[in-house]
Amino acid sequence: MRTKIDELFATLRGLVADQSRDLALAMGELRAAEAERDRALAERDNARQSLRAAEQEVAEMEADYADLRTVNARLVADLAAAMERLDHAESILMQ
Repeated sequence: MRTKIDELFATLRGLVADQSRDLALAMGELRAAEAERDRALAERDNARQSLRAAEQEVAEMEADYADLRTVNARLVADLAAAMERLDHAESILMQ
């Protein structure tokens, strides 16, 4: 009877050791998954910041382009006015 009890305790100790090892492995996998999640969250945050910076640059470029279009329109108007004055001056000189 004593041998049977010793065998059962040995089996129980083995099962407990197996469960402890399995728990330790699972905890290690959980820590690795948490670390991977944290890295992914950090990368997501960096990507969001980069996107915001790019959106800001686009907004600034659009404002610059609007300014350039305004300047271009003024230059075209000035050129048209200068051409009118030139045409008028030529007509005066031709008379």
